[in-house]
Amino acid sequence: MTDSVTESVFFRSGELRLHAARHPGQRGRPVVVVPGITTPAGAFAFAARALAASPRAGDVYVLDMRGRGLSERAGPGRHRSADYAEDVVSLIGHLGLDRPLLVGHSLGARVVAGARARFPGSSAGVVAIDPPMSGPGRRPYPMALDRFLNGLHGARAGWGVEQARKDYPDWTDEQVRQRGEWLGSCDEVAVVESYSWFHLEAFEPVWQEVEPPALLLFGDASPVVTADDAALLERVNPRAHVVAVAHSGHMIPWDNLEQTVAAIEAFVSGLGGGG
Repeated sequence: MTDSVTESVFFRSGELRLHAARHPGQRGRPVVVVPGITTPAGAFAFAARALAASPRAGDVYVLDMRGRGLSERAGPGRHRSADYAEDVVSLIGHLGLDRPLLVGHSLGARVVAGARARFPGSSAGVVAIDPPMSGPGRRPYPMALDRFLNGLHGARAGWGVEQARKDYPDWTDEQVRQRGEWLGSCDEVAVVESYSWFHLEAFEPVWQEVEPPALLLFGDASPVVTADDAALLERVNPRAHVVAVAHSGHMIPWDNLEQTVAAIEAFVSGLGGGG
């Protein structure tokens, strides 16, 4: 399940032993990626390789969030955005990275925004891709928890690839394979608690505290971050750039990898020197 050029990095965050996948890049700024709620690092490899090939990017490190992939499980009560943000900072410290770019998708977008807000000096900037906009007093997350859990159980039963091909008919064979092979590694407790915090934590107060440079990417057909949501976040933090990714739902890096990478590459170019 591991790409031939990918290297494993194991590190500690508190008492947990966590894992990140390193994709060797160019001589630019290092990038730390935090994927979504049921996307281990191995299922994001296709996009990480594309980012690592960008001339402005250095090595790309994709975090296996606690309870996913090769990372240790944390147990109940330890899956808030702040817990994940501390894991990101622990990875940066372990590697000795000099102000990397933080990139996150979905749950990962909330995580990197939180890491940027709480520890602004540890990163050069942040790219938040379609962060969940559910929260107290807002509409619920558009995908039911049962769909996540049914997919996880199916992957553990051995039909993850077949289910991914059915659920995402427009994905490439590589994307389907990576999704199907790695989904079963997700801890059910981590998924359930993270999903709950989608509704218990509001994203707007976090985004308001994010220091520039900051970029919000949202899918032009996403039910998670609508055009109205994007406009709200633009008002909440006018210092951040907001870009709509064409022909994309919530799974933006899968739906339009080319524009996603191009937007991140342009953002990196504006950050100045490498890491």
